[in-house]
Amino acid sequence: MKAEINSKQLRLRHPDVAFERADMSHGTVFSFLLTLACGLLFVHIALWGVFHYLGKPLIANHQTTNAIITSNEELKDIGGDPALTFPKPTLQPNDVADLNKFRAAEEEQLTTYGWVDPGAQKIRIPIERAIDALSASWPNQQNAQASSASEGASAAPAQAPVQSREAYQGKGQ
Repeated sequence: MKAEINSKQLRLRHPDVAFERADMSHGTVFSFLLTLACGLLFVHIALWGVFHYLGKPLIANHQTTNAIITSNEELKDIGGDPALTFPKPTLQPNDVADLNKFRAAEEEQLTTYGWVDPGAQKIRIPIERAIDALSASWPNQQNAQASSASEGASAAPAQAPVQSREAYQGKGQ
């Protein structure tokens, strides 16, 4: 008896595992994909038509200047070949000379006397002269500050007077 095992008993079955008998067939999936492709093709053609229709006036009035398409007679009508008639850029032909001119102008402003605003009576003086004038006035300013501090209630230690620029430069050498 045991030798007589029918084919149904040889199949392994698990009671919790089964397949859905109501699954979609292959034909349904392929028909959906075909419908989707047709819809996308229709939308693509419709959008191409709309853009072509709306862009037609712009394309019709546009003169092309492509050398392959445009003849010499057509180029004469629009003013000649743009590649030949358009001016070359001349923004800064000699940058080194321009920088040297700029530096010379700056140096002149720093080392010479001149008017800043004649109406307001404002002048400029050389920077070396301005440094000398300020350094000469510093001890007077510090003496005035020291005397006003000694007159006050608190006696702050007096600061050492500032030396002139020539004396300061002489120490460094």
